[in-house]
Amino acid sequence: MKKYLSMICCLAVLFTAGCGDDDTGGEDGPKGEAKLTAFSFTAESNPDCLVKDYTGTISGTAVSVKVPAGTDVSALVATFETADGESTVTVGGTPQVSGTTANDFSDPVDYLVNLGKKNALYTVTVSELPEAVWTKVTEWEQTANDFRLEIDPTDDQPALLVNADGATSAEDVAIFAKVSNGKFQPDTVAARRTSMPAFGFSASGKPYIFYYDPVSGVAKGFIATRTGTAWTEECTDIDRPTTVGPTIGSVGERMFAFTMNRAAGVLGERFVNITEYNNGWNKNQSISGRPSQRAYSVIARNVENAMYVSVHNPAETATNTPHSISIYKFENNAWSTIIEAYVKPNEAGDSYVPIDLIDHDLAVDKKGNIYLGIAYNRIPQVVKFDPATKIFNLVATVLPTHTATRPNFCRIAVSPIGTLHAAYKDADNHLFATSLDNTTKDWKTAVQLSTEAVDGFEFKFAENGTAYLAYNVNAEKVDGVIVSPAKIHLYKLATAE
Repeated sequence: MKKYLSMICCLAVLFTAGCGDDDTGGEDGPKGEAKLTAFSFTAESNPDCLVKDYTGTISGTAVSVKVPAGTDVSALVATFETADGESTVTVGGTPQVSGTTANDFSDPVDYLVNLGKKNALYTVTVSELPEAVWTKVTEWEQTANDFRLEIDPTDDQPALLVNADGATSAEDVAIFAKVSNGKFQPDTVAARRTSMPAFGFSASGKPYIFYYDPVSGVAKGFIATRTGTAWTEECTDIDRPTTVGPTIGSVGERMFAFTMNRAAGVLGERFVNITEYNNGWNKNQSISGRPSQRAYSVIARNVENAMYVSVHNPAETATNTPHSISIYKFENNAWSTIIEAYVKPNEAGDSYVPIDLIDHDLAVDKKGNIYLGIAYNRIPQVVKFDPATKIFNLVATVLPTHTATRPNFCRIAVSPIGTLHAAYKDADNHLFATSLDNTTKDWKTAVQLSTEAVDGFEFKFAENGTAYLAYNVNAEKVDGVIVSPAKIHLYKLATAE
């Protein structure tokens, strides 16, 4: 119906405009052609939908534009040019301003170009590019007790911090490795035994790495940075952390290393302890507004000029308090509490079922929507925070069940245009990845990425729309002899191409 009304309006304009082929100029109207010469959708005019520009193909009066699969086309802003600067362009009688006016391109849209008595009617059809597929970037023969994946914001390239699993404990060192020419380029951070790594980039692409040295007589946390090719341990006496939870977050050049003290120290035992860089290092900082309580783990995510932080609060038997998650936001130099304690009620709503939160994950889109990846009843699933009701609701269906005794966790990430993605392991520890279908509001058919048993995995999006997923597999031995070395695999999903 919308298209037919548009055609009726266009025919009415054509009828009143008279003959459309006169280009003599003078009293008969301006010289030139009523012609559309360029048509595109740019990232600048569609920041919520696109991360790059997509140019249309004009063939006669038919315009075809392809955009990434899953793009919301209900309010796209077109950028166009005409053969004559005096031409006017309308859609269904509504004047169009290049780079400003939005239209719903769910169905073809008719653009009428008018120049004096001359008119031309163009039909713009928007379709989807082929679905992006996961492709392997590289693999690296490297043992790993633990590792972290981050994206350099200056070039959108992935980098890893690996805590090596050496033949001796002295070889358990921190290794930084960034992808260059399709391969990881390893660089040892410090000649000391390390554990419990955390890793992040500043806005200018400077890496900040936290690690703990468990050697007797040292037993401290360290933060190292790199200028050029040289690593420097800038903060060298952070209180001994617990075995889980270190993470690094950022707001511009301001960096935050979150740990939980093993002993009381300056703050209470297992309290969230922040070592902050803000034109100098400040230790033993805390989250303003957070009650004096213990924590198991922390996750930090940077979105635009804000940092979101989730904290796993352990259960307290004495007060009958269940496991919960608190979420905070740091913006404009101040902390605010988004949710004090999220818990998952049982179906009856009168008690709480334990959630495995040590391996929970956090994702936030550019609109401030918050997602948590959790294991509930040993099943990985994703919940979304509703800012109006201040509660979380299940996103789509739960992910496949893991039969192991340890809950199966998932990793989640949101693309720059707001599409939710998830990665998880099945009962055989094979790794799968999926995304949320914007039409059905359920998970798409998952893609299997590994044929071998996966140990750990990390999942992040670059600002250019490319997702990176890294996972490691342990060495395979037969009668004590290694027949397949330990490896770290890297895959990418170019959603914007």
